[in-house]
Amino acid sequence: MPVFIRRRAVWSILVAMTAGCGAQDEDPASTAGPGQARPNILLILADDMGYTDLGSFGGEIATPNLDRLAFEGVRFTNFHVGPSCAPTRGMLMSGTTTVEAGVLGLDDPPLPEVALLPERIRALGYHTYMAGKWNLGIEVQDSPSRRGFESTYALVRAGDSHLGPSNFPPTAVAYRENGERRDPPEGWYSTRLYTDKLIEQIERNAGDGVPWFGYLALTAPHWPLQVPEDWIDRYRGRYDAGYDVLRENRVSRAAELGVLPEGLGLENYVSSAARWDTLDDAEKRMSARTMEIYAAMVENMDFHAGRLIDYLEESGALDDTVIVFMSDNGAAGGERDPNPQTIPRGVEDNSLANVGRSDSFVGYGQGWAEAAMAPYRDTKSSLHSGGTLSSAIVRHPSVAGPGGLDRTYLTVMDVLPTFVEIAGGDPPGPVFEGRNVVPVRGRSFWGRVEGDTAPVHAEAVPLLTARRRALVRWPWKIIDGPPVGGPDGAAPTEWMLFNLADDPGETTDLSDAYPEIESELTALLP
Repeated sequence: MPVFIRRRAVWSILVAMTAGCGAQDEDPASTAGPGQARPNILLILADDMGYTDLGSFGGEIATPNLDRLAFEGVRFTNFHVGPSCAPTRGMLMSGTTTVEAGVLGLDDPPLPEVALLPERIRALGYHTYMAGKWNLGIEVQDSPSRRGFESTYALVRAGDSHLGPSNFPPTAVAYRENGERRDPPEGWYSTRLYTDKLIEQIERNAGDGVPWFGYLALTAPHWPLQVPEDWIDRYRGRYDAGYDVLRENRVSRAAELGVLPEGLGLENYVSSAARWDTLDDAEKRMSARTMEIYAAMVENMDFHAGRLIDYLEESGALDDTVIVFMSDNGAAGGERDPNPQTIPRGVEDNSLANVGRSDSFVGYGQGWAEAAMAPYRDTKSSLHSGGTLSSAIVRHPSVAGPGGLDRTYLTVMDVLPTFVEIAGGDPPGPVFEGRNVVPVRGRSFWGRVEGDTAPVHAEAVPLLTARRRALVRWPWKIIDGPPVGGPDGAAPTEWMLFNLADDPGETTDLSDAYPEIESELTALLP
């Protein structure tokens, strides 16, 4: 097993910097050539997956391969991402808030002044590979191949079908391979295709002694819910009891596993979905069927993750690879018929008998999404924990106490500095390769992986989108509500205040009881 030295540098993440601050580029001496024993880095990102979907986090879906990573590694149970796809990717790639990165809308690219994660890792002597969803700019100049990735196969849009014809017309670019337009091949399925492409990229340079960073950005289990024909009935009948029962079962199992903080249950949980027993038989059958397809998508995702793990093991690279798994936001609720603005819609057959096939287009609705995020408040698109909490796993022989849980507060902004540290680089500064860049807010959590117990964040951590704001200074969290007295953005905002240590479910607003803390935290927002 290769050994690499972890630099235990301590640094401040500055919220406003200029070139005159005196910080330097990453140390060129840390960029080693072939043969240095630095680990590969593999990031697997699921799309719209629920917090308790994996067996290792409380779910009933068969996920043995990802559970293997969890029980051979460490589960971070308080790991937060953005409330939806593009904000999380902006935070992941920049190490800062999506607003500061310039990713405000669905297809916005990061600002040129942002030094992206693959650029930083490539500068440290790594191969950089990417397969899957990019969602950070659709023009060729914004392709991942132009922003630090050496080899790419990318869905540049926010989503698409998973099999059959692309939902995007020929006039709209959806896929690029190394910057060149591509169409999905015949007989494709998204998860299989992206996994195949990443393995091909890794294999192309296998044996050259150069470590690599691989980014597998899956679109499963994001709607439209679709699976290959031989997977479509794998969960038939498993969800006939409904989402209220599933919610209780998931929370109970997650508590048994220690995934939930002690004492957190459903006592104060408020659901916005209709009670299962109020649905008629046809509604129950269709709703249960969508959950069956969703569960098959998650198990299929696990199957292909297992193929990748097997490839690494058979090639002797598994223990030389830091593997990180997470989802990009909370489970996607809302209506079962998803919004057509993200992915174009065509002629569909959404009949009960056809759901899950290439010419159907459905989501699974609010009740199942709540079952996957409870007892945390809300689902995708919210800055409450139900919208931002992700099941996160790190697997590597360096993990202290394999199979354990870590409850420290982390965000997806912390991934960039963590990967830079793993790759042997210095903490990111305000200058990269001779140019001034947007400051990184994240902090490396590699020390926690290796057994350090100090909190990663002593400072306040903002969570921002183009329209909503939240901030955490552990254990306190503020989150804004809709503007009062006028249209969005036109009037003062009311703030909610929560103590996440005492109330991780965010059920009791303490803003009236602690106005001074609310004022302190709002003053820290960028």
